[in-house]
Amino acid sequence: MKKIVAAMLCAALLLGCAAALAETTDYTTIGKMSVNGLFEIRGVLPQGYTMETSEMENGGLMASITSEDPAKPMMILSIMFNEMYADVATLDDVDAEGIARLESTFTNEYDVEISYTETEHGTKLMVVKEKKGLFGDVYTIYQGFEIEFIVVPSEEGGAESITDEQFQMVIKFLSDMEIVPIAE
Repeated sequence: MKKIVAAMLCAALLLGCAAALAETTDYTTIGKMSVNGLFEIRGVLPQGYTMETSEMENGGLMASITSEDPAKPMMILSIMFNEMYADVATLDDVDAEGIARLESTFTNEYDVEISYTETEHGTKLMVVKEKKGLFGDVYTIYQGFEIEFIVVPSEEGGAESITDEQFQMVIKFLSDMEIVPIAE
């Protein structure tokens, strides 16, 4: 009897592990970027969302991430190489003066709250939230590329602001995003 219970318990654990692994393999390739090396950007799209990507002439990438539900916000992902950050591996490497300059691009035009968080992979994120909820922005740097996520209320949904829950969805998306080096 103990062997049967032990075998059933092992089977349940194996199925649980398989299910957990299956959940983590839902990555969508967002794009491949190359400046002094090649890397792929992948992310798990929020449930009910689809993505359209387009490559920019300057080697950057833009992606529009939308939901079938008009009440859900729209997201824009922008990934552009910036020569000013060519020697910068991550946002952690930007000095205090550079961070102040980045923050001023938002505070000079909008009434925003700026905070910082870190992804599961240790990437520092600058989180910008317009105080009335008109937009949110999550920003980081990877190998000279500026990666920026903008979230705005859906034009079709009639919402005038973004909820905290919707904004957290964007932070989670960017936090879970993987940047994977590729050998050519």
